[in-house]
Amino acid sequence: MTDEQVAEQTQAMGPGQMLREARVAKGLTVEDVANRLNLKSSNVQDLEAEKFDERISVTFIRGYYKNYAKLLDVPQADVQQAFDALNAAKQEPAKLQSFSRKVAKQASDDRLMMVSYVILAIILALVVVWWLQQSNTSATETVPASSTVTSAPQTKASEQSEQSEQPVQPDAPLEEQQVVEQPSLDVVASEDTPAAEPQLNDDTTVQAAEASLPELIGELPAQVELVFQFSADCWVNIMDATGEAIAFGVKKAGRTMPVSGVPPFEITLGAPDVVQIQYDGEAVDMTGFPKGRTAKFNLPLN
Repeated sequence: MTDEQVAEQTQAMGPGQMLREARVAKGLTVEDVANRLNLKSSNVQDLEAEKFDERISVTFIRGYYKNYAKLLDVPQADVQQAFDALNAAKQEPAKLQSFSRKVAKQASDDRLMMVSYVILAIILALVVVWWLQQSNTSATETVPASSTVTSAPQTKASEQSEQSEQPVQPDAPLEEQQVVEQPSLDVVASEDTPAAEPQLNDDTTVQAAEASLPELIGELPAQVELVFQFSADCWVNIMDATGEAIAFGVKKAGRTMPVSGVPPFEITLGAPDVVQIQYDGEAVDMTGFPKGRTAKFNLPLN
């Protein structure tokens, strides 16, 4: 056998077959190789059978073959070349399978999209049908209502025509007419009398209200003017007899605050010793209120 034939035979052999023959030639078992390479016996068998786990990287598999060849003194270059040729042959079907999966997935997506479009079209059709039914129902309800409205004048006109078609009774004797007419006059008089009474009552009420208006105006109490002078900041709350809040809040030092309202006044001062008050032009004695304490009192003082 020539060297070329040996090289061709070597190239035709896979890396697993080359290592298995070398292991058998050296008299080693699978367990011996697994112990020396720190691998499992199943891993050594997969390498010799050229069965690769897809989860393991190609780099790791190439390293296993390299260590295996080094252990058996097999040329590492030949083993690497045989593995590369085997790996290239297996990658081509993998690419085709990937393309087939992609085409199958795209076809599945297209079918799913078509089903979605069909469902959407059905929903739109149902909505249109429902809307048309609602429109017809509202139109049907409107027509009887209009017919009812138009039938009312017709009924009134028919009643008037029936009244006009009734026969006219002959004239009664003069005495009967007088007897009949007398109660009608009484009825008219009795009907006119109550109608005039409310008008008289309304006029009487207006006159009474106008007469009592000056008395009410005179009974209203006159407003009184108060003048507050603050020598320091002070919190105040002033309400008159009507319940209206005339002044409220903190007043600054040096301020003169005139107010007016209906007496008596309800006054609250946070610091009465810094306030001077004039009630209707007369000074109010503030010495009776303790310093540093809130004072609540009424003006005029009792």
